[in-house]
Amino acid sequence: MLRSIAIASTLAALSGAPGSAASFEPEAVVRRVDRVAMIALVQVDGRLVAAGERGRILVSDDHGVSWKVAATPTHHTLTSLFFSGPKTGFATGHQGVLLRTEDGGLNWSQAQVAMAEKQALFAVRVQGERGIAVGAYGAYLESSDGGRSWNARKIGPADFDRHLTGIAVAGQGRMLLAGEAGTLLASVDGGATWQALRSPYEGSFFGAVGLRNGTVIAYGMRGNAFRSADGGKTWQKIDLGAYKGALQGASELIDGTVALTGADGLIAASGDGGATFSANAIASRVAVAAVARSARGRWLTAGPAGLRWAD
Repeated sequence: MLRSIAIASTLAALSGAPGSAASFEPEAVVRRVDRVAMIALVQVDGRLVAAGERGRILVSDDHGVSWKVAATPTHHTLTSLFFSGPKTGFATGHQGVLLRTEDGGLNWSQAQVAMAEKQALFAVRVQGERGIAVGAYGAYLESSDGGRSWNARKIGPADFDRHLTGIAVAGQGRMLLAGEAGTLLASVDGGATWQALRSPYEGSFFGAVGLRNGTVIAYGMRGNAFRSADGGKTWQKIDLGAYKGALQGASELIDGTVALTGADGLIAASGDGGATFSANAIASRVAVAAVARSARGRWLTAGPAGLRWAD
């Protein structure tokens, strides 16, 4: 099994050095955000929040004109962001890092995580009091107190150790996990039990997203992206034209646009709930891990080259 595949395109290539030097202290304000590798980017309650290398989380309250450095307790690379509400959010990272904020992203603390080995975590979702987080070598954490504390649990076969890279929520207790070597797992009871699904392809998935209309999109290597409207029972391949690069991110933006992003500057946008996409490359051709969009339609991109605006 090629362990490098699931991580190389989604994390290592985006994060640069993991960054764990004890002497590192981030500055209070970052003026050159195009020089700070960022892997995750979300917009919540009018605020932009980005996370990436060396445990940095940046926040902007003026639509990306200026950025402040949030207070975080780690120097390890952060891999994902998720907000369950305007103030409550979560970040995952290397070495079992799972952060929580209660003030919209300005201050973060490490959640209580009971995990024998500190595996890298790649995705987290919290709904109400229940939450799950997933990561390397089959790492699976669950919370029953709104993400304040987490306990590890084994899912899948006894010897299951594939990297889990994405979580998609499809409504009414239905969830889906995606991972390496075509791994797809589904739950209809909010994560209490999981069943393996037949995968539409054998390559690794680098992530998954659940849309407001109940559609699930899983994406991965060589331009492969698939959507399902029935909780993963059947899948349809998404047409991205000639694009054959690695897909490294997916999100549904506030205005309803669904975006797939990846290597070579790819931004593929859908205005019909993920049914069809228009694939384009930004001029710089830098890898794009995540995006946000301004009211005027400009893209704010996050990736190894930092935060940048692109038309």
